[in-house]
Amino acid sequence: MSDKGFLASVCGFFKSLFSSSPSSAPTSSAKPSSPAAAKTNDGLTGVERYIRNQSNSGSQLTGVEKYIRNKATTVTVITSVEQYIRNKAQAKPMTGVERYIQSKG
Repeated sequence: MSDKGFLASVCGFFKSLFSSSPSSAPTSSAKPSSPAAAKTNDGLTGVERYIRNQSNSGSQLTGVEKYIRNKATTVTVITSVEQYIRNKAQAKPMTGVERYIQSKG
């Protein structure tokens, strides 16, 4: 599918939109103070990182699709009302004596 290509182009758009231009002079506060800070500050915004991670992830399912599939595969618990209705639907027909006793009782 072309979804990965689309996401990559969206990621590229956000990168060009929000990244600083290379001609700006770096300040001392902009430089990372440690190698760990350099890894976390890769020049991308949070949105750009999110889009990149989503395009790189193997799952193409949305949250709604995952929810629906999860609900379809889980076992549903039958409530007591449902059990009563099912038992009534499967019950044998009443005899004339039973109907007479119910109507008089």
